[in-house]
Amino acid sequence: MNDLPSQMRRVGWVMFGVMWIPFITLFVGMIGLPDGEYAWSQLPPLARSSLLAVGVLAFLSIAMLVGSPILSGLIHRAVLANGRRATAQIVSISDTKTTINYDPVVHFVLDVHPADGPAFQAETDQLVSRLRIPQLQPGASVAVMYHPETHAVALLDEASPAPPT
Repeated sequence: MNDLPSQMRRVGWVMFGVMWIPFITLFVGMIGLPDGEYAWSQLPPLARSSLLAVGVLAFLSIAMLVGSPILSGLIHRAVLANGRRATAQIVSISDTKTTINYDPVVHFVLDVHPADGPAFQAETDQLVSRLRIPQLQPGASVAVMYHPETHAVALLDEASPAPPT
């Protein structure tokens, strides 16, 4: 469930790329027509189907690209509100190439060590202050909240008060 936003983002970018195929065929379908304005019924079938495909793919790609960070934020909030506290060790970090107010969204791979269960590996994308990046390197221990069923995780900001356990 925690990987769903990144899958949505990938699918959105693929749809955006594929959208250019019918966009180009729209112009191919218009070759040979005189200049002017046309009613829908006067357009060649290739141009009509290309316009429909461009519209559908554009709408879906925008919905995926906009919905991805919204879903990620909802999952993050749910984990912070309903999760359990644990410690985790950072296995790796990578740049998602997304920034919000000049702060990066970082992809973390974590080894989570709950007090009441077996350790597991989890991944999450999280907005991190640029000032906190040196502390969040592979091998560092961090406090996290995790959902026991889905293993979705959220890093806790050590500067803020911890949520109740």
